[in-house]
Amino acid sequence: MKALKIKKSDKGFALMELMVALAIIGILASIASPLFAASRKKAFDTTAKADLENAIKFIDLYAAEHDTFPATVNDLISVGFRLSKNVTFTRFDLGFFGDGQQTVHMHIKHSGSPNIWHANYPMEMFEIEALDTEDHELI
Repeated sequence: MKALKIKKSDKGFALMELMVALAIIGILASIASPLFAASRKKAFDTTAKADLENAIKFIDLYAAEHDTFPATVNDLISVGFRLSKNVTFTRFDLGFFGDGQQTVHMHIKHSGSPNIWHANYPMEMFEIEALDTEDHELI
């Protein structure tokens, strides 16, 4: 009895080879996707914190020109401050602490991140901290 010979063609790929290649690509994509999402969130947080640092600089600029701290975000805008795209203040309050010195309490958020960033200038100087997103308390 003669053995059945299967003719192999060297043209193209076998179905199994294509399925293995697609499986490998799928595994790599499933690994990379969460890393990419975490990197984006980190970039959004960095943008929000940079805007908060810039706001502090513009508060000093406003105070030098007006002998008082700004009462609103519009006061900051009047001296050239601009927020980055998708970044908003969720709180901007002018107040006073113990010795009667003015302070500006600010919360800022990027729409691409769940985090809210807090600064109380000059009471806490340049310290920027994350807030708990559920109860808005410092972490």
